[in-house]
Amino acid sequence: MQSGKPHVSGNVIVLNGPSVAGKTSIQKRLQESFEEPHMAMGIDSILVAMLPTRYFMGMPADREQVLYGVPSTDESGSPLFTLRFGPKGQRVVAGMHHAIAAFAEQGNNVIVDYILYEREWLPDFANALRSVNAYFVGVRIPLEVLEERERQRATSPRGHARSHHAIVHAHELYDVEVDTSRSSPEECAAQIAEYVRTHPKPTAFEQLRKRFQAG
Repeated sequence: MQSGKPHVSGNVIVLNGPSVAGKTSIQKRLQESFEEPHMAMGIDSILVAMLPTRYFMGMPADREQVLYGVPSTDESGSPLFTLRFGPKGQRVVAGMHHAIAAFAEQGNNVIVDYILYEREWLPDFANALRSVNAYFVGVRIPLEVLEERERQRATSPRGHARSHHAIVHAHELYDVEVDTSRSSPEECAAQIAEYVRTHPKPTAFEQLRKRFQAG
């Protein structure tokens, strides 16, 4: 549809952090914080919700599965439950990255609930977002607090959060960061919304693209 007005892409706000860190709650509060509509997207809504359960967590684990879990222990003997994405899962993740960008390119604002399960995803995601205004938000939480939340919620296998806690923030570069062990979802959302309003040009993804090109 042609309106005669110059095309302006929407903002993308990527909330990256470990499982049960509180990203979904922040996402909902952020939707309430802006006058313009903001779409909620993410791994659960795109990857999990759009496929039948038979494609997940195959037993035994099968590389043809979209997603499967691998139980193990770390060097201290603590349990780990690592999610692995088979070739079909990797395709879905790549499609998700570009779908998020496509929504924003058409003028839609998007808030993404994201977990960087694999470091190799970040170059693809940063490149997919090159044509839109994208904010990268780090959702931090200490491991001991995270594991207590995981135990209380009992929505994922023990050791799931520990398995990706270090990987998810390994790139160490964000536009803004929040700590959900110190601030409520409302406070985190307010901090992020204020940053977006006062910083019209985010820089983290651009810096990451330059880093990846140089590497």
